[in-house]
Amino acid sequence: MIEQLRRLVARGERYAPVVRGAQTFELLLSWFVTTALLFVVVIADERRMSEERLERAWPPASRDAAIVALGLLALPFHFARTRGRFFTLSAREHLRWWLGLALGLALSVAVTLVNAAVVAAFDYAAGLPID
Repeated sequence: MIEQLRRLVARGERYAPVVRGAQTFELLLSWFVTTALLFVVVIADERRMSEERLERAWPPASRDAAIVALGLLALPFHFARTRGRFFTLSAREHLRWWLGLALGLALSVAVTLVNAAVVAAFDYAAGLPID
C-alpha cells in the first residue's frame, strides 16, 4: 500500500481514494497516540500522588471517560483539581490550583508536540506530503 501511495503522490494524484485512506489512517493514528499519551500522563501522575491529592482525583471510571471525551482538555482539569482548590479562602490552595492548571496546559502542549512528531513520521514513511 505504501508503494502505491508513493506512486500516486509522485504523479500528483493527491486526492486518490488510496491517499484518502491514508489520511483516515493518519487521523486514527493521531487520536490513538493522543489518547494513549493522556492515559500515560494521568496514570503516572496518580501513582506519585499523596493520599490527600488522590482523594481529590477522579474515580477510575470518571477519569477514563473524561480522558476519552475531553481529550487534551482533561489534563488541565486533572492537574488543577488534584493540586488545589479554586473556591477557597486559602491563598496557598488557590495558588496551587493555578499552578496545576498551568502544569496541565504545559503537558497538553507536550502531548500535542509528540503527536505531531509521530504523525509527521508516518507521513514521511508513507511518502505523503507533510502539511
